[in-house]
Amino acid sequence: MGVYHLLMGLMGIWSGETAARAAQILWQAHVTVDPQFSYLAKFLGAYVIAFGVMLLAIAKDPVRYGPLVYVAALLGAIRIAERLIFAAELKQAFGIGFDRTIVTAIIVLALNGGLILLKPRERNPVASA
Repeated sequence: MGVYHLLMGLMGIWSGETAARAAQILWQAHVTVDPQFSYLAKFLGAYVIAFGVMLLAIAKDPVRYGPLVYVAALLGAIRIAERLIFAAELKQAFGIGFDRTIVTAIIVLALNGGLILLKPRERNPVASA
């Protein structure tokens, strides 16, 4: 997930056209690329890169960065809620159907569930007698 977000953020910063092509391939989104979209892709790309770096840090040292798993899962939950609540707007703006929205929500839920389930548990020190 970290590499995916890092690459998506870089594509957004690279150009609006590249971000739009990626959105078409991954989500079947029909994006009108204009100066506003291109700027927003760059602006949001920075946040996506930061999120990707955070996920890579978690993967590298899950014990040290374990608490960040909950930050990642919270963002995933917010994104799922947004996609479901604003599904009509998503369809109108980008032509992404509800079936695709459900598939994406299931994937994000599974990935975030995996993050939480695989998060290392804190161990209690063994008391010596």
